[in-house]
Amino acid sequence: MTAPGVGGTAARKIKLAAFPPEAAFLPALAAAWLMGPEDPADGLIILPNRRAARALAGAFLTANGGRALLLPRIIAPGAIDEAGLALTGALDLPPAITPISRQAILTTLILKLNGRDGAPQKLPQAWALAADLGALLDEADEAEIDLAAALTGIVPAALAEHWQTTLQFLEIITNAWPAVLAAQGVINPVSRRNRLLDAQTAAWAAKPPPYRVWLVARDAGPAAARLARTVAGLPAGQVILPGYDAALPDPAWDAL
Repeated sequence: MTAPGVGGTAARKIKLAAFPPEAAFLPALAAAWLMGPEDPADGLIILPNRRAARALAGAFLTANGGRALLLPRIIAPGAIDEAGLALTGALDLPPAITPISRQAILTTLILKLNGRDGAPQKLPQAWALAADLGALLDEADEAEIDLAAALTGIVPAALAEHWQTTLQFLEIITNAWPAVLAAQGVINPVSRRNRLLDAQTAAWAAKPPPYRVWLVARDAGPAAARLARTVAGLPAGQVILPGYDAALPDPAWDAL
Protein backbone atom coordinates (compact mmCIF):
# COMPACT_ATOMS: atom_id res chain seq x y z
CA MET A 1 0.00 0.00 0.00
CA THR A 2 1.43 3.36 -0.99
CA ALA A 3 0.61 6.92 -0.06
CA PRO A 4 -0.66 8.79 -3.14
CA GLY A 5 0.33 12.31 -4.01
CA VAL A 6 3.23 12.38 -1.58
CA GLY A 7 4.52 15.52 -3.25
CA GLY A 8 1.26 17.42 -2.81
CA THR A 9 0.65 19.86 0.03
CA ALA A 10 -2.73 18.35 0.94
CA ALA A 11 -1.32 14.82 1.06
CA ARG A 12 1.21 15.84 3.73
CA LYS A 13 -1.57 16.98 6.06
CA ILE A 14 -3.82 13.94 5.83
CA LYS A 15 -3.16 10.20 5.56
CA LEU A 16 -4.23 8.71 2.26
CA ALA A 17 -3.20 5.47 0.63
CA ALA A 18 -3.90 3.37 -2.44
CA PHE A 19 -3.05 -0.02 -3.87
CA PRO A 20 -1.51 -0.61 -7.28
CA PRO A 21 -4.24 -0.62 -9.94
CA GLU A 22 -3.53 -4.26 -10.78
CA ALA A 23 -4.09 -5.44 -7.19
CA ALA A 24 -7.36 -7.12 -6.22
CA PHE A 25 -8.67 -4.53 -3.81
CA LEU A 26 -10.22 -6.50 -0.90
CA PRO A 27 -7.44 -9.13 -0.72
CA ALA A 28 -4.87 -6.32 -0.78
CA LEU A 29 -6.76 -4.48 1.97
CA ALA A 30 -6.90 -7.56 4.19
CA ALA A 31 -3.19 -8.29 3.65
CA ALA A 32 -2.20 -4.71 4.44
CA TRP A 33 -4.24 -4.73 7.66
CA LEU A 34 -2.65 -8.00 8.83
CA MET A 35 0.85 -6.67 8.09
CA GLY A 36 0.47 -3.99 10.77
CA PRO A 37 2.05 -4.50 14.19
CA GLU A 38 -1.27 -3.96 15.95
CA ASP A 39 -3.69 -6.67 17.06
CA PRO A 40 -5.72 -7.50 13.91
CA ALA A 41 -8.93 -7.59 15.94
CA ASP A 42 -8.39 -4.15 17.42
CA GLY A 43 -9.71 -1.61 14.96
CA LEU A 44 -12.41 -0.59 12.54
CA ILE A 45 -12.68 -0.78 8.76
CA ILE A 46 -15.40 1.24 7.02
CA LEU A 47 -16.32 0.07 3.53
CA PRO A 48 -18.67 1.69 1.00
CA ASN A 49 -21.43 -0.94 1.23
CA ARG A 50 -22.57 -4.06 3.04
CA ARG A 51 -21.62 -6.33 0.16
CA ALA A 52 -17.98 -5.27 0.37
CA ALA A 53 -18.07 -5.59 4.16
CA ARG A 54 -19.25 -9.18 3.91
CA ALA A 55 -16.70 -10.01 1.22
CA LEU A 56 -13.81 -8.59 3.25
CA ALA A 57 -14.33 -11.25 5.93
CA GLY A 58 -13.57 -13.92 3.34
CA ALA A 59 -10.58 -11.93 2.09
CA PHE A 60 -9.17 -11.90 5.64
CA LEU A 61 -9.48 -15.69 5.85
CA THR A 62 -7.61 -16.08 2.57
CA ALA A 63 -4.92 -13.57 3.55
CA ASN A 64 -4.39 -15.48 6.80
CA GLY A 65 -3.76 -18.73 4.94
CA GLY A 66 -7.17 -20.17 5.75
CA ARG A 67 -6.53 -20.02 9.49
CA ALA A 68 -9.28 -18.62 11.70
CA LEU A 69 -8.66 -15.23 13.30
CA LEU A 70 -10.51 -12.54 15.20
CA LEU A 71 -11.54 -9.81 12.78
CA PRO A 72 -11.71 -6.05 13.30
CA ARG A 73 -15.10 -4.43 13.17
CA ILE A 74 -16.12 -4.12 9.53
CA ILE A 75 -19.06 -1.88 8.70
CA ALA A 76 -20.66 0.13 5.92
CA PRO A 77 -21.93 3.70 6.48
CA GLY A 78 -25.48 2.47 5.99
CA ALA A 79 -25.05 0.21 9.02
CA ILE A 80 -23.30 2.73 11.23
CA ASP A 81 -26.26 2.81 13.62
CA GLU A 82 -25.73 -0.86 14.49
CA ALA A 83 -21.96 -0.62 14.72
CA GLY A 84 -21.72 0.08 18.44
CA LEU A 85 -19.61 3.18 17.86
CA ALA A 86 -19.21 6.06 20.30
CA LEU A 87 -21.85 8.26 18.77
CA THR A 88 -22.45 11.39 20.80
CA GLY A 89 -26.18 12.09 21.05
CA ALA A 90 -27.08 9.39 18.56
CA LEU A 91 -29.83 8.01 20.78
CA ASP A 92 -31.56 11.40 20.74
CA LEU A 93 -32.17 11.18 17.01
CA PRO A 94 -35.69 10.40 15.78
CA PRO A 95 -36.05 6.90 14.34
CA ALA A 96 -35.94 6.40 10.58
CA ILE A 97 -39.12 5.54 8.76
CA THR A 98 -38.86 2.14 7.12
CA PRO A 99 -38.68 2.10 3.31
CA ILE A 100 -41.80 -0.03 3.03
CA SER A 101 -43.80 2.30 5.28
CA ARG A 102 -42.60 5.30 3.30
CA GLN A 103 -43.60 3.70 0.02
CA ALA A 104 -47.04 2.79 1.38
CA ILE A 105 -47.72 6.33 2.63
CA LEU A 106 -46.48 7.91 -0.58
CA THR A 107 -48.74 5.54 -2.54
CA THR A 108 -51.70 6.72 -0.49
CA LEU A 109 -50.81 10.36 -1.13
CA ILE A 110 -50.58 9.69 -4.87
CA LEU A 111 -53.93 7.94 -5.02
CA LYS A 112 -55.58 10.77 -3.07
CA LEU A 113 -54.84 13.09 -6.00
CA ASN A 114 -57.44 11.15 -8.04
CA GLY A 115 -55.48 11.63 -11.24
CA ARG A 116 -54.79 15.35 -10.70
CA ASP A 117 -51.44 16.65 -11.96
CA GLY A 118 -50.95 13.47 -13.97
CA ALA A 119 -50.94 11.17 -10.94
CA PRO A 120 -51.74 7.51 -11.66
CA GLN A 121 -55.07 6.24 -10.34
CA LYS A 122 -54.33 2.53 -10.18
CA LEU A 123 -52.52 0.92 -7.27
CA PRO A 124 -49.68 -0.85 -9.17
CA GLN A 125 -48.66 2.33 -11.00
CA ALA A 126 -48.99 4.44 -7.85
CA TRP A 127 -46.89 1.91 -5.89
CA ALA A 128 -44.14 1.99 -8.51
CA LEU A 129 -44.17 5.80 -8.63
CA ALA A 130 -43.97 5.94 -4.83
CA ALA A 131 -40.78 3.89 -5.02
CA ASP A 132 -39.34 6.43 -7.47
CA LEU A 133 -40.29 9.29 -5.16
CA GLY A 134 -38.61 7.50 -2.26
CA ALA A 135 -35.45 7.14 -4.33
CA LEU A 136 -35.58 10.85 -5.15
CA LEU A 137 -35.86 11.67 -1.44
CA ASP A 138 -32.83 9.47 -0.72
CA GLU A 139 -30.78 11.07 -3.48
CA ALA A 140 -31.63 14.55 -2.25
CA ASP A 141 -30.75 13.63 1.32
CA GLU A 142 -27.49 12.01 0.16
CA ALA A 143 -26.49 15.25 -1.55
CA GLU A 144 -27.97 17.38 1.27
CA ILE A 145 -30.26 19.20 -1.16
CA ASP A 146 -33.44 20.94 -0.03
CA LEU A 147 -35.86 19.74 -2.70
CA ALA A 148 -38.43 22.45 -2.04
CA ALA A 149 -35.85 25.20 -2.45
CA ALA A 150 -34.13 23.52 -5.39
CA LEU A 151 -37.34 23.06 -7.39
CA THR A 152 -38.77 26.50 -6.74
CA GLY A 153 -38.33 28.74 -9.75
CA ILE A 154 -36.21 26.24 -11.65
CA VAL A 155 -38.16 26.98 -14.84
CA PRO A 156 -40.18 30.19 -15.41
CA ALA A 157 -43.89 29.44 -15.39
CA ALA A 158 -44.43 31.13 -18.75
CA LEU A 159 -41.90 28.86 -20.47
CA ALA A 160 -42.98 25.43 -19.30
CA GLU A 161 -46.60 24.90 -18.31
CA HIS A 162 -46.11 21.14 -18.16
CA TRP A 163 -43.24 21.62 -15.71
CA GLN A 164 -45.55 23.58 -13.42
CA THR A 165 -47.88 20.58 -13.42
CA THR A 166 -44.93 18.40 -12.47
CA LEU A 167 -44.03 20.78 -9.64
CA GLN A 168 -47.58 20.62 -8.34
CA PHE A 169 -47.38 16.84 -8.29
CA LEU A 170 -44.01 16.94 -6.54
CA GLU A 171 -45.62 18.86 -3.68
CA ILE A 172 -46.24 15.35 -2.36
CA ILE A 173 -42.60 15.24 -1.32
CA THR A 174 -41.87 18.95 -0.90
CA ASN A 175 -44.93 19.82 1.21
CA ALA A 176 -46.97 16.78 2.21
CA TRP A 177 -44.11 14.45 3.05
CA PRO A 178 -42.33 16.69 5.58
CA ALA A 179 -45.67 17.04 7.37
CA VAL A 180 -46.04 13.25 7.48
CA LEU A 181 -42.57 12.86 8.98
CA ALA A 182 -43.25 15.52 11.59
CA ALA A 183 -46.60 13.99 12.55
CA GLN A 184 -45.05 10.54 13.01
CA GLY A 185 -41.88 11.78 14.71
CA VAL A 186 -39.59 10.07 12.21
CA ILE A 187 -37.05 11.13 9.58
CA ASN A 188 -35.90 9.77 6.24
CA PRO A 189 -33.37 6.90 6.46
CA VAL A 190 -30.57 8.69 4.60
CA SER A 191 -31.12 11.86 6.61
CA ARG A 192 -30.72 9.89 9.82
CA ARG A 193 -27.61 8.17 8.50
CA ASN A 194 -26.12 11.57 7.64
CA ARG A 195 -26.74 12.77 11.20
CA LEU A 196 -25.10 9.65 12.59
CA LEU A 197 -22.09 10.14 10.34
CA ASP A 198 -21.79 13.75 11.49
CA ALA A 199 -22.11 12.65 15.11
CA GLN A 200 -19.30 10.15 14.62
CA THR A 201 -17.22 12.79 12.84
CA ALA A 202 -17.64 15.18 15.75
CA ALA A 203 -16.89 12.47 18.34
CA TRP A 204 -13.66 11.41 16.65
CA ALA A 205 -12.58 15.01 16.06
CA ALA A 206 -13.02 15.72 19.78
CA LYS A 207 -11.47 12.45 20.98
CA PRO A 208 -9.53 10.38 18.43
CA PRO A 209 -9.91 6.64 19.01
CA PRO A 210 -6.84 4.71 20.21
CA TYR A 211 -7.33 1.97 17.60
CA ARG A 212 -6.86 1.88 13.83
CA VAL A 213 -9.64 3.28 11.68
CA TRP A 214 -9.43 2.67 7.94
CA LEU A 215 -12.03 4.09 5.59
CA VAL A 216 -12.36 3.12 1.95
CA ALA A 217 -13.45 6.25 0.10
CA ARG A 218 -15.82 6.08 -2.84
CA ASP A 219 -18.18 8.59 -4.45
CA ALA A 220 -20.47 9.63 -1.61
CA GLY A 221 -22.37 12.55 -0.18
CA PRO A 222 -21.06 15.43 1.90
CA ALA A 223 -21.59 13.69 5.26
CA ALA A 224 -19.48 10.71 4.22
CA ALA A 225 -16.85 13.08 2.85
CA ARG A 226 -16.69 14.94 6.17
CA LEU A 227 -16.19 11.64 7.99
CA ALA A 228 -13.46 10.61 5.53
CA ARG A 229 -11.58 13.86 6.06
CA THR A 230 -11.70 13.37 9.83
CA VAL A 231 -10.53 9.75 9.57
CA ALA A 232 -7.62 10.84 7.37
CA GLY A 233 -6.49 13.16 10.17
CA LEU A 234 -6.73 10.64 13.03
CA PRO A 235 -3.45 9.47 14.59
CA ALA A 236 -4.28 5.87 13.62
CA GLY A 237 -6.56 6.76 10.74
CA GLN A 238 -6.19 6.03 7.06
CA VAL A 239 -8.32 6.76 4.02
CA ILE A 240 -7.81 4.34 1.15
CA LEU A 241 -8.66 5.36 -2.40
CA PRO A 242 -9.73 2.59 -4.80
CA GLY A 243 -8.79 3.21 -8.41
CA TYR A 244 -6.44 6.06 -7.54
CA ASP A 245 -4.58 7.56 -10.50
CA ALA A 246 -0.92 7.58 -9.49
CA ALA A 247 -0.12 9.84 -12.46
CA LEU A 248 -2.27 12.68 -11.08
CA PRO A 249 -0.03 15.79 -10.92
CA ASP A 250 0.47 17.60 -7.62
CA PRO A 251 -1.55 20.72 -8.58
CA ALA A 252 -4.56 18.54 -9.43
CA TRP A 253 -4.15 16.55 -6.21
CA ASP A 254 -3.89 19.73 -4.11
CA ALA A 255 -7.09 21.01 -5.77
CA LEU A 256 -8.94 17.97 -4.43
